Order: sequence, then C-alpha cells, then structure tokens
Amino acid sequence: MLPFFSIITSNGLFNNVFLLTTALIFLFGVSPTSAQNPLKDNSPDCSCYLTSGPSASYFSFHRFHDFRALPGSHIDIPSNVVQGQDSGTEDTTSPFFDSTAWNADWHIQNWARNVSADGTVKLVNSAQNVYIGTVTICTQHVCSRLTVTLHESDQNDLRSPTYLTLRTTRLQAFQSTGEVESLQKNVLYASIRLRARVLGSPGAIASMFLYNDDNNESDTEILTSDPSTHIRYSNQPTVDKGGNLIAAASNDVMLPKDTEWTAWNEHRIDWLPGRSTWYINDVSVASMTYGVPKKPCSLTLNMWSDGGIWSGNMSVGDEAYLQVQWIEMVFNTSGPVTGPPGATRGKRWLGLPVMLEKRKGKGCGTVCTIDGVQKVGFPEADGKSMATVAAPGSAAASVVRGEFAFLVFFLASLGGILAVLG
Repeated sequence: MLPFFSIITSNGLFNNVFLLTTALIFLFGVSPTSAQNPLKDNSPDCSCYLTSGPSASYFSFHRFHDFRALPGSHIDIPSNVVQGQDSGTEDTTSPFFDSTAWNADWHIQNWARNVSADGTVKLVNSAQNVYIGTVTICTQHVCSRLTVTLHESDQNDLRSPTYLTLRTTRLQAFQSTGEVESLQKNVLYASIRLRARVLGSPGAIASMFLYNDDNNESDTEILTSDPSTHIRYSNQPTVDKGGNLIAAASNDVMLPKDTEWTAWNEHRIDWLPGRSTWYINDVSVASMTYGVPKKPCSLTLNMWSDGGIWSGNMSVGDEAYLQVQWIEMVFNTSGPVTGPPGATRGKRWLGLPVMLEKRKGKGCGTVCTIDGVQKVGFPEADGKSMATVAAPGSAAASVVRGEFAFLVFFLASLGGILAVLG
C-alpha cells in the first residue's frame, strides 16, 4: 500500500503528536508526495508498480541504477592490491564512486574477516576491486587476462560500453574481494533484477542477496567452481544448530537450455510475504517458503572467496569478476519512506519531517508495469487501477485491504486523541 503519511519522531517512537498529526492528515486529505520523493526513478506519474510472472505483485517504489553508459567514469583496469595491502583502505578507482549519483545509494565495503573454521584464507574487501569496466574488442577472444567464449548476448556490449565490475583476487596471504551495499535499509518486500555475468577462475562466489541478519537473508549465488549452467538459491539459515544442512533452505538449479552465467542474463528475485521466487530471463526457476525474511533488508552485491568448503580455494594469482550492466528494483518499505541518507527533501511540521500532498483518491491511481516495456528502467502505465485488478487472496487484494486497516488504525487513533484532550 502507498502509505498515507510519513512522519516519525526524532527517537523513532510514536507519541500523541503523531496521533494528532495522523488524524489531521486523514481529515484534511493529505498524503506522501511522490513528486518530492526520490524513490520513483523515471516514473513520476506512477502510483504503484506491477510485476509479472507467477509471483506478480504490486509495489510502491521504483529505483533504476544504470551502469551501461557512464562517459568519463571508466579507467584502465585497476591493478590488483599486493602483499601488505590487507587493510582495505585503498582509494576509489573512478570519480563516479565519489559522486552523489553513487554515494546517495551505495557504499563500497572495506571490512575484513580473518581465518576461521569456515574460511581458511583471510578475506579483505577493497575499493580497488570495484570499478567501471569497458567493452574491449578482443583479439582471439582474449580480454583482461581471461579467455572468454563470446556469447550472442555479448553483442549488446557494443550498445552498452560500460558496466560495474566487482573483482576478487587470490594473493599468497589473503583474498582481496569487492562488495557494495545499498543504503536503502528499510526495504520490506521487493522485486529486484540485475543484468549481469560472471567470469573467472574456479574457487570464488558472485552473490546478490537481501540481508538483515543471519536469519533474514535471501541469496542468489554463482559458484565459479560449479558448471556454468548451475546457480544456487537459498534462504538462511541453511544449516541447523547441529551443523546439518536443511534441505528446504536451498536449491542447486540447472538453468534453462542455452543459458549460462558467463553470458549476460537478467537475474531476478521476488521477495513476498511467505515466499521467495527466483527467475532468470523471465523464467521462474526456484521458489521456496522456508526461511523467507520477515525483517527489513538491504541489497548487497559481492565477489568473494575465503578458501572454505563453500567457496572453494583459488590458486594464487587467480581472479574472478561480477559484471553488472544495471539494477532495477520495485519495493515497499517499513516505517517512513525517506530513501537513503540525505535523500529526503520533505518539509517539517511541529518539528517533525513530513512529506505531504493532497490525496488524489484511495488505492493506486496509476499502475505501471516494469516488465515488457520498450526501454528497461522506464515503467509504463498499463491502464489499470488497483481497485480493478485486485482479487481476493491476491497480492493486490492485500494491498487494497491495507486501506481498511488504516481506517481502523485512524479510528483507534482518534479515540486516543479524544482521551488525551478529554
């Protein structure tokens, strides 16, 4: 449901001022403004977003991160870190990573993890492993010290000359890795897609995952030791307290015919209440009800190895790459919808941050689709309204029912206000 308001006190606790404000919002017909909200990329007129497929659902917000054409942002492939550079304090590799366009939404990680029972090699994240790669016309298919078998989908590179790259490299004393994390921490249910490929030596893992804690995590993992036709999908935890694997927690999926993760593919996860569903190139390949996250999450991408049983152990000097052309996500949030830090430009009333506008009606006025559009990342109106598409028991119906829930909340709040004023 698109929330009617976005108000919170400085310490995060609702109080009587909040109840009074809620009543005023309801009585005078104001609601959060999408025009001032930065969470509707390329779609200011869309009220909500509809996805397709077996897990089709409605979402309130849309983000599109495009790394395909970043003029002046790329550099030559940065050199690898060397022995002794195990603190993760290296500089960013491009002016792009120092820009507001990047830092308003993403953070490059530099944490480290020492040798443990699970990992036999120290892992160190470095900004030097996060860079904007460029397409190279390769002689005899040899690019960046990798022998690459070109796929049909690689022809799109000529129209998409740049891409985000995360790299991992094995050194003698440690594994140098790359990781980026979204600053949108309050995502609660989403449909996330990215167009990506993975290249490199065995013994590493490319991951896209939603994370809150070890019991609220959904993973898409590509193991470079696996056949290029297999991807692992899981919800955490994948082992019980005795260290035994939980069969319902993960799927080792063989991809559809002629699909390999070394080629450009659209990877997608739909996170809904009680179910996670994974797709590749619009084909549903896995679904599970076990361990579906219930807490707000953020999105993380990484390319890593720690020498453990899960990742495998890379040989010294080996490298692997996660390359990403774009990331698109539609989602709902828990709590106030303010976006990443620094993104809110709402007004203040009674000392509280507020984003208000006149409410144009109940439900979703303009439904937009993000699938099957003429240009990826640009949602298109499909001519439906929430009221006409909602069916009992569907995801849409649950959104509409939220309007009734709000009315119940309002009545309860009004009673509390009268009690205070009385």
